[in-house]
Amino acid sequence: MIFLRTDRLQLTNLRRGDGPAVHRYRTDPDCARYQRWNDITPEAIDAYIARHTLDVFLSRAEEQHYAIRTPDGTLIGELAYFDNPKDRCITLGVTIAPAHQRQGYAYEILAAVVHATRAKHPALDLVALIDRENEPSLRLFQKLGFTEECYADSIGSYVYVIPAAQ
Repeated sequence: MIFLRTDRLQLTNLRRGDGPAVHRYRTDPDCARYQRWNDITPEAIDAYIARHTLDVFLSRAEEQHYAIRTPDGTLIGELAYFDNPKDRCITLGVTIAPAHQRQGYAYEILAAVVHATRAKHPALDLVALIDRENEPSLRLFQKLGFTEECYADSIGSYVYVIPAAQ
C-alpha cells in the first residue's frame, strides 16, 4: 500500500522481497554507523520485515516501519515511526541507503511525514533521537523545524522536538 507520495518518493509497506536491499545497506559501515540495529543477519531482517508488512501509517500502533521507494518501486530506505502514548509523542527515524544519500530524499520524505503526522495527531510532540556525531541528521532535522531539547546521556543522543500544536 502507498501511504504517501512526494515528487520523487513513495512511503509504502515493507515487502517480503525487500530483505536483500535492507541487508545491503544495514551492513554498510557508513550507513550503520549511527544506527542501533541489534541483529543484521538476513534471517533477522526477514523476520523484521515480516512483522511490519501490514503496518498502517498514522495508526496508534507503538512500533511501525515503512519502506521509502522511488516511483518504480526501488527501495532506497526506511522510516521508523514509534508512537509513545505515555510520553504523548511520536519518534521518527530514517535510513537512506548510501547510494541514495545526499540527494534530498530524507528531507523530502520526512517533510511529508511531519506534515501528515501533524495533521492527524496535532496534540503529540514529534521527536528525533540523533547521535552526537551525526552532523547530517542534526542539520536535516533542524531544517525540518525540529529544535534541540537536550542531550540524553542515557541513550547517547540529542533529543530534537517539534512540540505539539497548542
